[in-house]
Amino acid sequence: MRASRPVPSALIALLAALGLGGCANETKEQVDFNLLFTNVEPIEYARILCRGIEMQDQHTCMTSVIKHYSDTRYDDFTPSQITGGPFVVVLDDDLYRGTYVSQPFAAAFTVSNGYNLCRGRYNAFAGDTKARFAVRCDDGSSGTAKLILDVDGRNGIGKLEFYDGREGDIVFGYRAVGGNFL
Repeated sequence: MRASRPVPSALIALLAALGLGGCANETKEQVDFNLLFTNVEPIEYARILCRGIEMQDQHTCMTSVIKHYSDTRYDDFTPSQITGGPFVVVLDDDLYRGTYVSQPFAAAFTVSNGYNLCRGRYNAFAGDTKARFAVRCDDGSSGTAKLILDVDGRNGIGKLEFYDGREGDIVFGYRAVGGNFL
């Protein structure tokens, strides 16, 4: 009868890593910005808005974003709050704050970080064939922005892509943007 040899702990660790490897590679499903709307959870607004906040303050930031979203759940908005509102771009962990205005076939936003002003516009009547915003900034950078509405139709998220390769994330709407982000 042969004595069994103990399995080296390095081999056990390797097998465990291979077995769990599939779980580690799972990523959050990407948003399809070609859709008109999607369900955006409040935590997604918080992740975007609090991305550049120092780690020790992120929990407080995320909690305040989710609380604001919850607190405004049953608020009645004025017509101007439905067709416009706060607009935030997080670019290189820098916050650009501003506003947007929107009509069914045209929309525009203006944001600034205090030094650089960026404007985006979309206008189907002027010949824009895709629902993408042309973006130009005072520092000479330009690109496009794609937005998607939350199911309530008044808030949402987006992606800003500059032609130089930089990317930013967008959050807009009164329920999604509040507190220190206004």
